[in-house]
Order: sequence, then structure tokens, then C-alpha cells
Amino acid sequence: MSVQRLPGRREALAVMAAATAAPLFAARRKTVAAVVTEYRWYSHADVILGRILGGYSANGVHTPPRTNLVSLHVEQTPQNDMSREMAARHGFRIYPAIEDALTLGGSRLAVDAVIFIGEHGEYPTNEAGQKLYPRFEMFSKILDVFERNGLGVPTFFDKHLSFSWEKRS
Repeated sequence: MSVQRLPGRREALAVMAAATAAPLFAARRKTVAAVVTEYRWYSHADVILGRILGGYSANGVHTPPRTNLVSLHVEQTPQNDMSREMAARHGFRIYPAIEDALTLGGSRLAVDAVIFIGEHGEYPTNEAGQKLYPRFEMFSKILDVFERNGLGVPTFFDKHLSFSWEKRS
């Protein structure tokens, strides 16, 4: 039979101190800026950002969000826009320009990641019936911020970047 030594006072205090300090050293949730063409019910922005804001449930198990949406740029706000309501509910800020959403209104890139959703909205169509979403132009503005700061962050794209092969430079 082995005898186990009980922890001494110093060891016990060290364990309690570590347990108390652990939340202070826990990894912070990464910050995310979203750039979208439109944010309304049942849109791609609603589905994707809804998971960022509220987490998701798979097989009856809820997983809370692991990131924090801190800013949003919305290109169009239709009658059924929900961006303002969601910003009030979840505490992120809506910015009028893409650059401001990525820099949080400052001069330097200030987020850990970008979500770009260029789907839905009122845009013209071409002769082939393609909706001419301004994805390339919006993505170029995201790249401008990255280039000006000399760094980029992980960027999620919901769709292809352009309807045109000519727009690739």
C-alpha cells in the first residue's frame, strides 16, 4: 500500500491561485468584421452571421460562438434589413465604408478575420442573366486595407469574386 502525501499549504495556495487566474489567461475570442451586400432574414448574411453571433446546434448540442463579430459594412439596406436590429442586440458597430469596418474607424487593421458575403441585393443583370454583384470592387477595398497595413487576416468568401474573367488584376 502506498502512502500519498497531502499537498502542503504552499502547493494548495499555488493550485488555488492558478485556478483563479486561469480565466484571465484564457484565449480571447477572435474579432471578425463582416462585409455584406445585404443583411435580411433568410439571406446568406443572416445564415452565416447568425452562427457567428449565436453559435449553432448540431445533433441537439449547442456550440456557443468562438468568435466575436465587432463590425459590419452593409452595401444595401432594403425595407426588411435586419442589420440595425442585430447590431443593437449583439453590440457590433455598423460602418459606412468597408475600410472603417476593418479598421474599426481607425487607421490600422483592427480585426482578426473578415467575412465577405456578396449575395442578395438589387443589382443590374448582364445579357447572360447574371446578377452583377460588386464582389470584385468590394474585395478590392478589403485588399486595399491589407496592402496599406502590410498584412492581411484570414478572409472567408461566401461566393466567387466576380462574374467576369476580365476583372482579375
